[in-house]
Amino acid sequence: MAEPDSLARQSGALIRDRLIEAAVHEFGEQGYDRARVQDIARRAGLSTGAIYGNFRNKADLLAEAVDRGLAAAARKLVEALDRGAASTDLLEMVATDLSDPRRRTWAPLVSEALAAARRDDEVARRVHAALRRAEARLTELVELAQRDGSLAPEVDATACARLVLCVSLGVDVLTALDFEGPDRKAWTALVHRLFAGLASGAARTVTAARRSAGGLSRGGSS
Repeated sequence: MAEPDSLARQSGALIRDRLIEAAVHEFGEQGYDRARVQDIARRAGLSTGAIYGNFRNKADLLAEAVDRGLAAAARKLVEALDRGAASTDLLEMVATDLSDPRRRTWAPLVSEALAAARRDDEVARRVHAALRRAEARLTELVELAQRDGSLAPEVDATACARLVLCVSLGVDVLTALDFEGPDRKAWTALVHRLFAGLASGAARTVTAARRSAGGLSRGGSS
């Protein structure tokens, strides 16, 4: 049987989760400036006291929502690595994952957070910290790809990570604006060519050999 303190902690975590989930939707639909604390609480089925019992203010709630979303994305990458996914495939996935339905909810939140960070020092501090952590995870992926020979060692890992982060954030901003994207196949092919250009000589040779073998196989069967 769970101890009372443990139950209280679980209950507290559940309340925070409900508030953050409600805030994500409210910020996305109303915008950060128009979103009201009481509406977020009502959406979560809680009182405004629950918000102020868990967060200092609306800015803190926005920053926590962004932080939580980026942390979830980082966990997704780690889980994929644990399942044996190649590091370069994950870097490409960050830049090409346009069809994830969660992006339609996440993108407006990111857009609002970036705008609010220009006006609110506390939001800026928290968003900057969250983005630095996300970039650090991407840098680790680039360095891993360099160690396994997928990416050329002369590629600057930090600069490559920044490029992937900028592409991902740019997609979020355009998604939030309902800006229709390019053809998915064309976009994915373009990103693939970008990373192919960053590949080590050995990796390019292996890729070319595989494609050549595939072409010969198709030609022989026709």
